Amino acid sequence: MAEDIEAKIRRLRELGKVSAEPESPSAPSPAPSPRAKPPKRPRRIGSIRERERKKRIIIGASLIVLILLGVAYGVYVWQSNKSKEALRNAKVQKIQELNALFKGPVLNTSYGKAEYQKLWNEIQAARSINEVNSIDVKTAYNQVYQKYQQELAEKEREKQLKLLNEAKSQKKSEIELAFQSLLAQPLPDNIRNHVLQVENTLLETVDNATITDQVNAVDPTPYLVSLWREYYKYKIDSVPGDYVVLEYNGEKGIYTKEDARALIYTISNYTEIMRYRVEKVEFVKVALLLTRDRIVGGFIQPNSEIIIYAQNSTRSGYQKMAEFGYIDKVLLPAEAGIINLNEQQGSSSSSSSSSSSQDSQNYQNSASAGGTTVSSSGSSSTSQSSSSSTSQSSSASYSYSVNLGEIMKAISSGKIAGSEEALKQLQNYGDNLLSLESSLQLENVPNNVPFLVIVKVPSVYVPDILSHINTVYIGEVVGSS
Repeated sequence: MAEDIEAKIRRLRELGKVSAEPESPSAPSPAPSPRAKPPKRPRRIGSIRERERKKRIIIGASLIVLILLGVAYGVYVWQSNKSKEALRNAKVQKIQELNALFKGPVLNTSYGKAEYQKLWNEIQAARSINEVNSIDVKTAYNQVYQKYQQELAEKEREKQLKLLNEAKSQKKSEIELAFQSLLAQPLPDNIRNHVLQVENTLLETVDNATITDQVNAVDPTPYLVSLWREYYKYKIDSVPGDYVVLEYNGEKGIYTKEDARALIYTISNYTEIMRYRVEKVEFVKVALLLTRDRIVGGFIQPNSEIIIYAQNSTRSGYQKMAEFGYIDKVLLPAEAGIINLNEQQGSSSSSSSSSSSQDSQNYQNSASAGGTTVSSSGSSSTSQSSSSSTSQSSSASYSYSVNLGEIMKAISSGKIAGSEEALKQLQNYGDNLLSLESSLQLENVPNNVPFLVIVKVPSVYVPDILSHINTVYIGEVVGSS
């Protein structure tokens, strides 16, 4: 529209110039002759009017041109103001778009601020709407946002890498600490090499992990359970004999090697396995002075398998002191070896003759060995008459007081004659006495007489036996029903 107005103004200007131009002069006449000039003709009234009319036309046209120029200028000013308003609105809209995109953490970055300022300056410097619209704020923001996201991803990667390295360091420390107690044991070379191999494999797995979850998934517990079982199997197999002692929380038990291995393999927590102690079974002999009621009435033979009980000092009832052991010897006390015996014997004969005579004789013998005295006495008499009648009578009495303990002392010191015969007679005296009691079902040795019992038990039971020695009871194992 502005172009149309300007074109019209140019045409009007051209028309005004044409109207204002004077008539073109006629062709020059030839130079007048030097003759006298003719007299001037008087002007016509019509020509004057024509010139007046042309002036008015020119003046009117000029006025029209001025009016048109004023209108055109007004239109131009209005159009210019309208364009400026549209440009200003376009800039405001573009800045709003810029502010809507560039905000928050993106604008807080150095490159975000620089790009924002650059775009803002470009918008403010734009001279036309097309120039404003050509500023691609969204593309610029996407580039900045992509850079920001890359920066966030890099920071997150660095953070995760730091957490991963911390998790790896912690996990490796846990593995090394868990294996430290096992490696501190006196392991044989083959087991030690196996333990080190498993540990290095776990550490390598941790080093190769790419995320924290992979690190946390590495669990050394199953491997340690298997390795501790392997070590305890070695310890059990290294113990001489068929039995081993397993101690757990102060409680001891004797197992066959097969049962001990089976017990260890039932435990799924290696820290529980570590609490077991494996010891060899060492049998020791312990002397116990017990009354008959505490040793099966004394009717117990050497090599019999036994179980030892004792009264619980902290609570009522009885508890096992030794799960198994053996009888070595059972000795009767000296009081059971005192023998008192009285014996009398007599004989007589008579005959007659013519002569008579009388003779009498008394005798007494005694022998002493230690505190034991053996004595014998007797008397004999003979009478004759002149009529040759003869009569004879004799009598004897014996009294024994035998202490077998003193006889044993005498035999051992060689102060008694016939010691070999005495030993033969006294052989198995205690067994024979108790066997006679059993067969006659009569008690001969009083219950309050203590027996000396020598037992053979594993050494692990000895401290418990000695701490309860005054309440010990021995039971004989007779087999299962």
